Amino acid sequence: MDTDKIAVDIGGNISETAKEVSESGSDFIYNIAEAVGIDISSLSLSKIVMSLAVLIIFIALGKIISMVIGKALKRSRMSVSMQKFITRIVRFLMYFLALMIFADSIGIPITSIVAVFGLFGLAISLSIQNLLGNIMSGVSLVMLRPFEVGDYIETDITGTVKSIGLFYTEITTVDNKRVFIPNEKIVESRLTNYTSETRRRIDVRLNAAYGCDTAAVKSAIAEAIESVPELLKEPEPLIGVSEFGESTVYYDVFVWANTADYIKAKYAFMEAVPVYYKKYGIEMAYNRLEVELLPGKGAVQK
Repeated sequence: MDTDKIAVDIGGNISETAKEVSESGSDFIYNIAEAVGIDISSLSLSKIVMSLAVLIIFIALGKIISMVIGKALKRSRMSVSMQKFITRIVRFLMYFLALMIFADSIGIPITSIVAVFGLFGLAISLSIQNLLGNIMSGVSLVMLRPFEVGDYIETDITGTVKSIGLFYTEITTVDNKRVFIPNEKIVESRLTNYTSETRRRIDVRLNAAYGCDTAAVKSAIAEAIESVPELLKEPEPLIGVSEFGESTVYYDVFVWANTADYIKAKYAFMEAVPVYYKKYGIEMAYNRLEVELLPGKGAVQK
């Protein structure tokens, strides 16, 4: 057997196979390009480099324009949320325009791109619907202003608003977690803004034993309120008997504080109450079981 001839035949077969694979791959690429309307024969390295340069320039231009608009908006009376929202929209539009110009410069017809997206039909339409819904919800949040950047709000979660974007609102929770909520979900759900007003009322329910004088209890609570500088004198605090329980008398206390001091004022007041209860000899009530021993009859519960 002639080994040299076999080697030559094998080498020739491999070369022919590689050529066929290359041609089939090239045909496949040309078929895809032809389907979307791209003329590959017109592409050249210089044209691709030029198109990439145009893309980079427009992206940089988009950043510059959004920065200039952002600085201009800072000098206006517009809210911070609206300023950031407008700059994001401008940047998004510039990036989209850059991509369209790049596609057109390398010979990709815009209509062909739309046709390609049309192949995905329902999936694309649903995605666009969700995106548009979030964008419109973001616009309504900025225009109606139920909250601003820096406000402490409660929706599905509770936290401080850090930014209102095109699609999501960023919230930082009290334990310092960043949460991104779709704008549409915020618009559709119940929303509580804790910092939109300058003052908040602290509602506390306290108790005292039945043997304690009501006037003395109120005086102890009033002095506890006076001892906390963060609590406001106006509106006037309200202290009243709210309920007679089985073994205790309940008192409702309504007192106001500045929103920024709410937590600090509430904790300080709760710490002051036992001090002034002790000063006035007020006993806090608690559930208890009294047992009386009767001669010859054992223990009797009361």
